[in-house]
Amino acid sequence: MGSVQRTTVTWLVVGVIGWVGLVLIALQLAVGPGTAVGFDLELLVQGGRDVAAGRSPYDPALLAGTAPDSTSLFYSYPPPVAQVLAPFAAVSSTVMLLTWCLGAMTGLLVTAEALRRRLAPERASRDVLLAVAALAPLVLPFTVGLLFGNFDVWFPFLYGVMLMAAVAPSRSTAVAGGVALVLASLKLHPASMGVWFLVRGLRERRGEAGRGWSLQVVASAAVTGLAVIVVSLLIGGAGPWMDYLLVVRAGSGADIVDPRNAGLAAVATALIGGDQTMARALHVLVGLGALAVTVWAAWRRSDPLESFAWAAGASLATLPVTWYHYPSALIPVALAALLRAPTSSRGRVRFLVTAAGVMAALALTFLPLLWVAVGMVIAAARASRPPPAAHAAG
Repeated sequence: MGSVQRTTVTWLVVGVIGWVGLVLIALQLAVGPGTAVGFDLELLVQGGRDVAAGRSPYDPALLAGTAPDSTSLFYSYPPPVAQVLAPFAAVSSTVMLLTWCLGAMTGLLVTAEALRRRLAPERASRDVLLAVAALAPLVLPFTVGLLFGNFDVWFPFLYGVMLMAAVAPSRSTAVAGGVALVLASLKLHPASMGVWFLVRGLRERRGEAGRGWSLQVVASAAVTGLAVIVVSLLIGGAGPWMDYLLVVRAGSGADIVDPRNAGLAAVATALIGGDQTMARALHVLVGLGALAVTVWAAWRRSDPLESFAWAAGASLATLPVTWYHYPSALIPVALAALLRAPTSSRGRVRFLVTAAGVMAALALTFLPLLWVAVGMVIAAARASRPPPAAHAAG
């Protein structure tokens, strides 16, 4: 058996074990107490059903101003999410979850193929896609997202589309990147990537580098965002948006110190035994720091992948709550680093990406390790830079 065949068989075995294990876990959770499997997607689907029935998708208690717990289950997305799901009100939750997961996995594979074509066209498409498909269930933040039906399982695709706008700038990638930015920002915290594209665009203009494609991403995002709001208003009027603002206001008073919250302010407050007031005050500094890192990375780091990696990592800290599945947004960064790494640093990049996966798994027992995993992906992006002769380091 040749080396290529052995590699293919290895990936097939790894993939079968990983995906069978994931299905078994899902089945075990499905027959257990509560609604563990797909609970996050169920909130979105129920929001769509409420809209289809002419009701507000938002909890009346939140509309009345009651502050929720950070771990409470309630629909808190902007109105367009529920409005898009309203036509699927009659579809069963199981079918919706399966479709959701298949769509997210397809998006991940599309991202991998796009990055391969740009960064490593000499590699066989089958080999890259087979490896990604086999390893996906072993990336636990992504796996947890699939099990619970989190919106974040689309982040590998959406952040991947934004990344393509950074590493393969063109009119088409700029437009697609702007659309992806708006869709990801329905979760709110990825909106800081818009700051990165804006500052990056200003840097490009100042240095006369390229045609200012990053600013075209911002323009595309502005047009897309406006179109989404206008269509939403035409469908449901201003009422749902007024309700959404009330929910955001109520949510701002939520308790954030929780052992399941990996937010930096919440983690630091818990370690020193502080209270909720301290955590919210500390997050003001964390949020400002995240924006500062975003601006710094856009302006000071010349390599687009490393710069994007810093900004993507910072985007996970802009809100006071960071759930375990959020770092799946960095999967395309890790893929890009692996694909473009030169021979001289390939081993180091593989080690860093592998170690990031291990740290993410260990974070299930000690949540702060999730940020160590994020840092390792950023380090992998930096280590994968082309040699100085081919690329001037920032």
